[in-house]
Amino acid sequence: MTEEGLNAALLRLQSLTIETYGMVKDIYRREQQEGDVDKIAQLSMKLANYEGALLTLRGYKQDIIDTAAVTDEEETEGELQDEQVDEVESDNVITEEYLEKESKTYRNSQAHQKKKRKK
Repeated sequence: MTEEGLNAALLRLQSLTIETYGMVKDIYRREQQEGDVDKIAQLSMKLANYEGALLTLRGYKQDIIDTAAVTDEEETEGELQDEQVDEVESDNVITEEYLEKESKTYRNSQAHQKKKRKK
């Protein structure tokens, strides 16, 4: 997710907060009707939830962004390390060319094999 996504979520919560607050004010402005008390109570609970969510997300926004940046860096480093491990592992494969160059015993055994082939 991008920072714009977090900002959009904040704006959405803010709009829900303002909308709910406006509904409470509209109910208050008119003549009282049956059920208004329950409606205001329900809207007040929604308003409290929206405001709480808005304040919480505002408070954690920078931490979310920072954590995502650190996680991206760790993943990039992990991918680079995996590539390096793959390269090292491929370097650790013992080939005939390596044995020919580094192992006297291998060279001797190959010389013996060549003699058998000639016979």
